[in-house]
Amino acid sequence: MSLVRILSLLALCSAMTIPAARAVATTPPVTVTEDGSSYTMTNGYLTVKIDKRTGDLTSLKTPATTTPNIELMGYLSGHHAGYWEQSPALAARHETKITIQTPDLVEVSVKGYSDGQSILGPHPTAAGQEGGLIADLEIRYTLARSAHGVYTYAIFTHQSTYPTGSVGESRFGFKLSGKVFDWLSVDNQRNALMPTGADWDAASDLNMKEARRLTTGIYKGRAEHKYDYSTDQFKTPAFGWASTTQKVGLYLINPSMEYLSSGPLHFELSGHIDDGDGGDPTLLDYWRGTHYGGSVLNFDANEPWTKVVGPIFIYVPTGASPNALFAEARHQATVESAHWPYPWVKGVDYPQAAERTTVHGRLKLVDPQAPSMKFTNLLVGLSYPDQPAPAQAPLPPPPPAEPETTPDPGPQRDAQGHILNRGTYVPHRPRGARTFRFPPQPITWQNDAKHYEFWVNGATDGSFNIRNVRPGTYQLHAVTDGVLGEYASDPITIEAGKPLDLRTIEWHPVHFGRQLWQIGTPNRSAKEFKMGNDHWHWGLYLEYSKLFPHDVDFTIGKSDPAQDWFIYQVPHVTVDDPTGKAEGRATPWTIHFNMPGTSQPTGQATLRFGLSGVSTRSLAISVNDKSAGELTNMFGGGSVINRDGVEGTWTEKDFTFDASLLKPGANTIVLTVPAGSPMSGICYDVIRLELASPTLGSVAGGN
Repeated sequence: MSLVRILSLLALCSAMTIPAARAVATTPPVTVTEDGSSYTMTNGYLTVKIDKRTGDLTSLKTPATTTPNIELMGYLSGHHAGYWEQSPALAARHETKITIQTPDLVEVSVKGYSDGQSILGPHPTAAGQEGGLIADLEIRYTLARSAHGVYTYAIFTHQSTYPTGSVGESRFGFKLSGKVFDWLSVDNQRNALMPTGADWDAASDLNMKEARRLTTGIYKGRAEHKYDYSTDQFKTPAFGWASTTQKVGLYLINPSMEYLSSGPLHFELSGHIDDGDGGDPTLLDYWRGTHYGGSVLNFDANEPWTKVVGPIFIYVPTGASPNALFAEARHQATVESAHWPYPWVKGVDYPQAAERTTVHGRLKLVDPQAPSMKFTNLLVGLSYPDQPAPAQAPLPPPPPAEPETTPDPGPQRDAQGHILNRGTYVPHRPRGARTFRFPPQPITWQNDAKHYEFWVNGATDGSFNIRNVRPGTYQLHAVTDGVLGEYASDPITIEAGKPLDLRTIEWHPVHFGRQLWQIGTPNRSAKEFKMGNDHWHWGLYLEYSKLFPHDVDFTIGKSDPAQDWFIYQVPHVTVDDPTGKAEGRATPWTIHFNMPGTSQPTGQATLRFGLSGVSTRSLAISVNDKSAGELTNMFGGGSVINRDGVEGTWTEKDFTFDASLLKPGANTIVLTVPAGSPMSGICYDVIRLELASPTLGSVAGGN
């Protein structure tokens, strides 16, 4: 990159991040005009059009593309152009206005008022939004002089007079023009030219609507699955699409993670080919996630609540290759983060810098079983205090049975018999009584979307410094590689503008006895197991039976977890089915180990399972050919296996058994998942055996 280009970028960064204070006098002023249906904002580099009813970003153009002012928005598949998942279009009352209008900065607002009724109409489309959205919703867009991007943010408000409700799946997203964008950049591993929408339309169906086998194009024969571009949001502040022909990129940048759900280890969709007809290039920025464990956002009747989501920066660099543009976007993410909170956000629940504060301290591990352990990949955060799981309501009565003669209408087809919009067709499911439902879960930092969270990477010595914390009541949490479980403090009150020194905090990891052995590393991931470093491929659960035809047989102290332990324990498919639709037999995994000494073990043994993903309801356990029982009511992870991941909402399940089942010398434990779908299994983080006996004592601990 030339020195002139670097200097130009630095000047633009300054103008974009503090627009009102650093206007560039030689560039055109930013302006806003309106007609009956839309606002149009322009600054000479970008022209942005906003629908005054829906709040959608309907047009985005720049003269700096190879074809000047070519439309960047997509209008073939899914929800067209730029949009927030929930829209104020059908609200009881509607208000539009220009909130900022100066030569250096303009901002427009589209707002819908609930007045106690759903603003989404009778047929909401967002996952988990069946009851509608009983909340006010305001959407804002902000454009600065000389900026190479536009900001957007949404304000959700449940007023004290409104009934109970919730927010379902929620995100800001784009359908982009397939005539322009052809290169997707998520991270170093997923940064490449993509299949086209035509390739997607011609592909053959696999075992889910989001996956197809490509039959045309440069990736002919590859399984294309939108979840193979999922990413850890905390580690991916910038991602987007670029054009090899128009020399333009469009990237979503999260300047802060405070408004995103589920903490620093949450994976979500990022970009992909849309699964509807036409396959427009898609970008999604989830703030209330529903994948890999998802999140929860409910509010009680008469509960006042508001949340500001964003501002998100939509960055549109031009004039370079996709790799160079992606590098610029990553740099821009650091610039935006450095200027958070933005001084121009006014009139909503968004404290300015002077109203926020810094929280710092140092964690100290106190673990007699690992006295020399150092922190690795330490994450420290402040989140809303943990809440217990609500009582589970009884299952509703079954709906009236449908006549057996009611046929599945099937998908719509064209005159040639081809399915129309295969990506959105869901096969008919007979109505009937529900016999199973996952129990309600406690609200923790792993699934909270209602409140704000603040996370940082801690140092190897345990020190941490959390900046820009909003005032409020929080709980301090920490996780680190090598420690099974987490640190959680008592509630902490943060006051506006008052830095808080937590000093040295002792962390006493929990043990249920002396550790005998461990498979894997407690890191809330299966990445250290076979295929864990290259798992973003559809159908690895089908590869299990090929890689382990006789199932996993693992010897402690001899076997290598990276080669001898697979990322998924799933039903063993015995037929050649490349579509993933066949079911498999029960799958036993065998663990061999030696017990030291010559005396018969006594007391209580505990198998501790750190689980990165679970999609089976039970796990049978035998010790030395005797049944020890089974783990039941398993849950967590949000379909990690069928979404090709190795990290989901982490859970720990502990299984205790009488140590008399063990013996001196050679021992065997067998873990068996039941028969079923090859996606129904377990993604382990770690398995550890601990023994507490009258002679050893219980080496227990806690926070």
